[in-house]
Amino acid sequence: MENTVAVDKNVIDVDFLRSIIENDFEFEKELFAIFAESAKQNLEKMENAVKSANDNAWYMSAHAFKGASASIGAFNLSKILEYAQKHPEENYEQKISLLKRIKEELVEVNKFINSEIANR
Repeated sequence: MENTVAVDKNVIDVDFLRSIIENDFEFEKELFAIFAESAKQNLEKMENAVKSANDNAWYMSAHAFKGASASIGAFNLSKILEYAQKHPEENYEQKISLLKRIKEELVEVNKFINSEIANR
């Protein structure tokens, strides 16, 4: 059933990623694993920042998450996170809405990563 999930090939710019890592597929797999762990941690930090109304923690975690996303070519996710980083003063509802968009895009990135790994 998992293999029938539609995967958006534009979620990660693989040409960009593979040009940087020189088509080293083992390294790509490692990068994806590092990204997954980093994404999980930064998402938790952003959620905690909203709960505690800590704009600085929001900024810092959005910044780190943005960089990790860009480094693997997940530019759509990176753009959402760039907005989050640049707007740490947004209110609770706005941040919750942003978190929803981030989570939705992260689901797509993870689907893409799982598809890439499964096809090796």
